[in-house]
Amino acid sequence: MANDKDPRDYVFTDRGYTSVAALKKEYCSGCGACANVCGYGAIRMIRDRDGFLVPEIDGSKCVNCGKCRKACPVLSPVYDTNPNPRCYAVMAKDDTRGKSTAGGAFGVIAEKVIRDGGYVCGAQLMDDLTTRYTIVDTMDDLDKIRGTKYVQSDTGDTFTRVREHLENGEKVLFAGCPCQVAGLKGALENKQYDGLLTLDVVCHGTPSQKVFEKYIDDVYGRENVKDFSFRTKKYGYSCFNQEAHLKDGRDIPSNFLADPYEKCMHRSIALKDICGDCPFAQTPRQGDFTAGDLFSARRFGQQCADGKGTSMLLTNTAKAEHMLEEIKGDCKLCQEIDFSKVKGRNRFGRFMNIPKASRRWLYNCMDYQPFDKVVKYADEKRYDVGIIGLWYGRNYGSMATYYALHQILTRKYHLSVLMIENPIKPDGEKHIQVARDYYDVSRRRDLRDMASLNARCDSFIVGSDQLWNIWLSRPYKQMYYLDFVDEYRKRIAYGTSFGIEYKGTEEEKLISGAELRKFDHVSVRDDYSKQACAELFGVNDAVKVLDPTLICPVEEYRKLEERSTMKDENNYILAYILDTNEEIGRYLEQLSIAKKKKILLILDEPPWLWDEKYARLKLSGCANIVIKGHIGLYEWLWYFSHAQSVVTDSFHGTIFSIINKKPFLTLSNARRGAQRFVSLLKPLELENRLFQEPEDICRHANCLKKLDYTRADELLGQMQKESFAWLENALFSPKKVHGYTVYDIQDVRTDK
Repeated sequence: MANDKDPRDYVFTDRGYTSVAALKKEYCSGCGACANVCGYGAIRMIRDRDGFLVPEIDGSKCVNCGKCRKACPVLSPVYDTNPNPRCYAVMAKDDTRGKSTAGGAFGVIAEKVIRDGGYVCGAQLMDDLTTRYTIVDTMDDLDKIRGTKYVQSDTGDTFTRVREHLENGEKVLFAGCPCQVAGLKGALENKQYDGLLTLDVVCHGTPSQKVFEKYIDDVYGRENVKDFSFRTKKYGYSCFNQEAHLKDGRDIPSNFLADPYEKCMHRSIALKDICGDCPFAQTPRQGDFTAGDLFSARRFGQQCADGKGTSMLLTNTAKAEHMLEEIKGDCKLCQEIDFSKVKGRNRFGRFMNIPKASRRWLYNCMDYQPFDKVVKYADEKRYDVGIIGLWYGRNYGSMATYYALHQILTRKYHLSVLMIENPIKPDGEKHIQVARDYYDVSRRRDLRDMASLNARCDSFIVGSDQLWNIWLSRPYKQMYYLDFVDEYRKRIAYGTSFGIEYKGTEEEKLISGAELRKFDHVSVRDDYSKQACAELFGVNDAVKVLDPTLICPVEEYRKLEERSTMKDENNYILAYILDTNEEIGRYLEQLSIAKKKKILLILDEPPWLWDEKYARLKLSGCANIVIKGHIGLYEWLWYFSHAQSVVTDSFHGTIFSIINKKPFLTLSNARRGAQRFVSLLKPLELENRLFQEPEDICRHANCLKKLDYTRADELLGQMQKESFAWLENALFSPKKVHGYTVYDIQDVRTDK
């Protein structure tokens, strides 16, 4: 079967699209068939964020005729060629072969079409170093479209022009990637034209034009480059060299084993998503011919491998067989070979592994980092920063904390980030969806193997959260003091906290202090932690900063809220309670009656403890209290955003009340560290919202009325600037050690 993928996987089945808007972006090949067939000018091909061609639909012009969807080769594929083609080893005569990438099979066919008065359509590298399709009808112009182009090409209006030639009774040879040949067939409504001959190349996949331009800019300087050869035989057919031709007359070769562009292409790091799951890579093929390198030429006899290039040529149709008989006299060699012995050295399978994390890192950081570094790190799965912390925890505040820190580092500072997996065991399940959607996550290591992370990350950040709380950190030994980090890597603590009074043993204090003093930069999120760093561990330069959740743009949380599946609640008081008891339950019931409002109650515990925590409340069945258990972070954020007011005993419950500018009442939670609430609220002049006893829920219910955040916002804005300044210095100041051999983190701020 040509394509065994469920067609529903390609489309948005629930949106009712009749146009190519139904096609998921990652499955668009960018062939341009849709734009060519639209008779209303509603579709144009544009380059997306990564530099790949995608259709843009003008809804004001679209009449929902469905013509573009029928032309799309992914949505409406046709496989009408021989699934068991004949295969040939082909060498053109040396004058033609010398101009070709492989054995010159395309050149022989193209020259025959031009001698017969026809046209040849193929990709040309233009003077501005973009790759666009061109139609030629002379031998001199044919040279412009010979050779391999390892970059996505723009077909433009080529399909329309090919149709015009065909309807005039003229011959046309169209050569391109299989998806482009399929696009042409779709644009021609799969009509059979006697004058049309197609050739698809064995394609590994294509990087975007943006990647190629970044490479040229960084390595050579675009203004210096006259032309570029993606493959040249000047240094031997088997060398896979490319060559930049500079305006000053120099030719600069590079080998694909070392060149960053060749590396990111051949190792699939820069390819389009659909290239990894190409519906056109296997047989039956799309073209009348299929051409590629015959890398296994020697196994078919010495005559097939003279070191000057040999083509593998498939004849997929009777039309191709007929043409091959006509051109055999123009070939030095045309020998039928066993196709089954070729498949293993060429791509004739639909699936190919594209390292998604590496690809994401390449395209996210390419605009801001040197190209060679981006490719090196993507290829080696290296990262600027590794984050150690409780991002995998069961607590919503922890999940939000690390999401915030991750987004700041990746979105604001354009750094690659690896989230370090818990070395002991997973701590919960709520984090899994967030990690799947947003993080690159390390494999799990045991504590003895954590040092291997030094080969993956240039710097390490611990925090925020109560990572130095002795009761939390003790199972992990000194991991949260980054004891596994070597002298060549930077150690940073951002907003890390002890939470409660430090009560480690004398031995633990000595060991922790020795590791803490190795940090390059230390910041904490509360006054007690700053004091403890100085008095207990001899770290006198620790700085108090804001929790990451308070410096992350609110838009980042809104993105998560949109993923929530629970949006049916409104006009409620949100109660987010960590430590429950009967007294709290009683006062929540009284509050719901007094306010005549529904209370939406969220309990933060893993499933195996949720029932126990709920039982401690001993609610009497108050109809106005709705329990929300076992929800994810997306829902948690949505409920904060849409609440009228908040009652909480949580540090992060308080923070997200402030972020969403909600009236709130906070119960000081001594068991989890009461001082941190004061450290948070006093600088914002909101300490009047902090209370000690459950009865204060009702006694001070007036706190749940409208709250003016003008002064708090002013103070918060200044503290955010100070926190960012500290973090930027910690990230981008140089690591001053002898023999430092890794990349420094590049200061790529766009807003400095």
